[in-house]
Amino acid sequence: MSLKPYCQVNIKEYHLEGRLLGHRNAINCLAVSCNGSLLASGGSDGMRIWDLKKRLQLPTPRQSPAIQNPVDPVTSTRETLCFGTGLGFLGIWQQQGEGLENFDAKVSRRIGNGKEIMCLTYDHAGDDTRIASGTRDRCVQVWSFNFKGLLIPIFSVELSTTIPCTVNFKHSASRNLLVFRMYDGEVHTLRGTDGVIIATYNAGPMIGHTAVDASHTLFLIDNVMNGFSLHQLDDGACIRTYNTDPVKTFPKQVVFGEKATLIVGGSDTGIIYVFDKNEGTLKQELQHADKAQVQTVATYDGTHHSIIFGATSVNDAEPNISIWSRQRKRYTYNERAPTRRRALNELLSLRSFIRTRSLQILMSHTLVVFFPLPSRQTHFWA
Repeated sequence: MSLKPYCQVNIKEYHLEGRLLGHRNAINCLAVSCNGSLLASGGSDGMRIWDLKKRLQLPTPRQSPAIQNPVDPVTSTRETLCFGTGLGFLGIWQQQGEGLENFDAKVSRRIGNGKEIMCLTYDHAGDDTRIASGTRDRCVQVWSFNFKGLLIPIFSVELSTTIPCTVNFKHSASRNLLVFRMYDGEVHTLRGTDGVIIATYNAGPMIGHTAVDASHTLFLIDNVMNGFSLHQLDDGACIRTYNTDPVKTFPKQVVFGEKATLIVGGSDTGIIYVFDKNEGTLKQELQHADKAQVQTVATYDGTHHSIIFGATSVNDAEPNISIWSRQRKRYTYNERAPTRRRALNELLSLRSFIRTRSLQILMSHTLVVFFPLPSRQTHFWA
């Protein structure tokens, strides 16, 4: 058997891979499973779960009108999906069945005063999973979820003014909660045990949507006025603005992409914007539609590819989900440039023990091992 070493070359631009059709009305939210195999989408006609490899819609539990119109899914090897609706219902579905192609409804309950759920997030530590929500009546609630279908209240507080648009658990043992407020741009830190506000700063006049990076050092906002802004998480200081010259001041989702090196956000003109995070330059415009609003976006980073999802956010256009991919192509030994071949030949001419060591290093970067989780553990989608 001959060994064919390879190198990886980045393809710079995203290309349209396809579209998912099935929703009848505007799509409000998207979430990708941790392993990138499933996509959840929600709108006024209910939730959809898609198998991304087969590009097929999977069966879902029966959805009554009361739990339709999801506005913010937080997602989930056995996958678990958590979503909130415009009528204040919290739903939790868990994957089941021989081929894991079915979902079972574990929770369906109206929370608080039944107002619209504006935002959801989760924190998973060991066997303890917490879910946090923010609702239109300014309430922030946190529960513990034990995967037997029980939601155990931790705290519930009411903000004095304005509406929470994003909630996010801090990465610390205290499990404090960040709350981003829509109409005044304030960011609160709530104590994880009782919800008492322990810190506050301002990130701007308004916040349409927020995303926090994986390292918990930066956050993005749709500033509603001129585009997207990058801020420091510890004090809210603005680092950079990504100008999109919006025609209308609708809130638009903005997220990090490619290990937080890209900024990806929606528009009111059918375009998905892709910016270089550090340089602030516009790298690409993805044409989701000719005119329709694209307020809903999501990203996923795989081992050898990155994906951007965009969704139609208005009812007067054919709703669809566009899938954009950027591959890092593999080239075998015979396809590589002559200088690469000469370098490899020189490497193979070294002494035996050096050659053996070099091949071990090459192989260690081409193997991926998956460790199955215990059957009782579940990871939510992010």
